[in-house]
Amino acid sequence: MKFIARLLCAAVVFFGVQSVARAQFGPPEPQGSGPKLDPPTVFPAPGTFPTTESITLMNADPQATIHYTLDGSAPTSKSPVYDPQQVLFIGGIYEGEKGLKAGYTLRAMAIREGRTNSDIADFLYVVDRRDRNSYVSEEILPGVRMVRDSDNDKMFLVKGSKKFALIDCGLGRGELKAYLSQYTGGLPIEPIFTHNHFDHIGQADQFIRDSRELIGEADRPGAERVLKGAGIPDDVVAKNLISAHDGDRVDLGDRSLVIYSAPGHTPGSLVVFDEQTGNLFTGDSFGSNSPTIPDALWLQWTQTPLDIYLATVKDTRVNFRGKVKALMTGHNDHPLLGEKYLDNLQNALQSLMDKGDAVLVPSYRPTGLLQVTVGDRIHDPDWVAINTNKEHYLPAPIEQIAGLTRIAVEGAKIEPTFTPTVKEYTVVAPPKATSVAILAEPTSTRSSALNINGETVKPGAEHQVRLSGASSPVKIRVTSPDGSHTDEYLLTVTRK
Repeated sequence: MKFIARLLCAAVVFFGVQSVARAQFGPPEPQGSGPKLDPPTVFPAPGTFPTTESITLMNADPQATIHYTLDGSAPTSKSPVYDPQQVLFIGGIYEGEKGLKAGYTLRAMAIREGRTNSDIADFLYVVDRRDRNSYVSEEILPGVRMVRDSDNDKMFLVKGSKKFALIDCGLGRGELKAYLSQYTGGLPIEPIFTHNHFDHIGQADQFIRDSRELIGEADRPGAERVLKGAGIPDDVVAKNLISAHDGDRVDLGDRSLVIYSAPGHTPGSLVVFDEQTGNLFTGDSFGSNSPTIPDALWLQWTQTPLDIYLATVKDTRVNFRGKVKALMTGHNDHPLLGEKYLDNLQNALQSLMDKGDAVLVPSYRPTGLLQVTVGDRIHDPDWVAINTNKEHYLPAPIEQIAGLTRIAVEGAKIEPTFTPTVKEYTVVAPPKATSVAILAEPTSTRSSALNINGETVKPGAEHQVRLSGASSPVKIRVTSPDGSHTDEYLLTVTRK
């Protein structure tokens, strides 16, 4: 493997995970008398990567300790010990705007008392940074081009017969609009931003003079600051930066994209669904699950309990449940196929409401946080991790949770949009309806009782409620697992 002259043999970049000490040299490493340990294995496999990468060391013997070096020397019992709760990060190198190629040699050995030390395993990695102003892209699905900037942030150019949609615009420093023009055949580009974090709107200033840009209403102020900071005049921002709302459509000619609100990662986060193809673009709204960084849904900043976000996920999924064929996040290298990822996301949130701290484990990134996971990141392509705010993620102690995360009325829409903290709603039923079917899902699957107008009902099952007069009140009462707390919701059903 040929490296450029700037190959950094011993200079390893770490991001607050573990410090690296040069291996200690001295007498030969003592060997045990028992069976010989297998050498350590690694994930991902050695190779070349475009940006910062993480490395996980493993051994067939769970009681073995793995010692490693990253300076080319042979590991010994005095070398750093690998912490299986963390990962090792290797980073890319820049010289100004130019990306460099850096090589790293990871050497590891397994040790356990009463066993013979393993052979030393060598793993070679290269981080080949692209220039900061460069882009690469590929058509990953018919009519969908995934574009990557130098930090490997993902953007998606969606083809239509009249115009293209650009979902997110990354963090790069190049001429993104000019780069994309080679694929658009002169058709206009309309950006849609899944949220206002800079790695998703960093190049918004290149498009807004010639096109409107859509972003969730609650995230608009952040995007406005970015655009004005880039020198875009106030009147251009006021005219072309448009607040997107639940159910808005973007007409591309031969297809339309539907926008759905999905607040959580940010207050204005949204997702974009192509009904014609089943493609769902989610940015960071439903998280990313790259197994090597490793990635997660970042909810550690939110001060609101995650029953609110669980209700959002349930409500949003009603619009496309069973229809999603490919899901594209802001940081995955490949589309996620089918709906298993979304099922795992919902199940992870539900496990927090049901089991609380018992399902929390240390986060790989950032360190020092706690997260809930579903699936094995090394073997399951649909695994999910959610970083939590330890102090705020629960609405109450798990035995005292007594709320709902979903109310639905067959053939009718409740107003306002359901959220667990709002207790009163209105429903308009068809004028000749004599009854409505109501479904309620408690926040905790361990709730001790669920009643609708005094009748005990099964959680998540439709319950018929007879209507009388022009307005019929429907009371839903849910009781916590330990029976100590109750919540009540009121639906006022009218027929018009």
